[in-house]
Amino acid sequence: MSSSSVKRFQRLLRIREAQENEGAVVLGQRLADLHKAEQQRDLLEEYQSHYFHSNLPNDARILKQIALLQQQLRGALQQQEARVVAVSAQMEKARSAWLELHQASLSLEKLIERRQKVESRLDVRKQQFEQDLWVTRQAFQKSVDDSA
Repeated sequence: MSSSSVKRFQRLLRIREAQENEGAVVLGQRLADLHKAEQQRDLLEEYQSHYFHSNLPNDARILKQIALLQQQLRGALQQQEARVVAVSAQMEKARSAWLELHQASLSLEKLIERRQKVESRLDVRKQQFEQDLWVTRQAFQKSVDDSA
């Protein structure tokens, strides 16, 4: 394991994080779409409630128009509810995609941490070996100097 492998993993992590950020943007857009669709549905429900609970006039022609409007509102409300369901499914798909990207980034971060710890331990061992070797050379040189 060399530090170049850690650097490769770090480059890969930056790519993954960029993908994760893009996924977060998409998720944010889907959440906004869902919120907007729910608001439109709520507004239609409010209109429907208003027309269902309003005082009905005695004029047959106006009653017919109100009945037609109520029917149109019911249809629009059903269409909007279907839109809310569809947008909700898109949002959940975006959430799953983002979560998958996020998990991949976290896994890569943990891998990098483990690799760095291993490399650090190897560096410490190498330094210790070099120090031991230097001390051994110094002791040998001193014994050669002492015997001369």
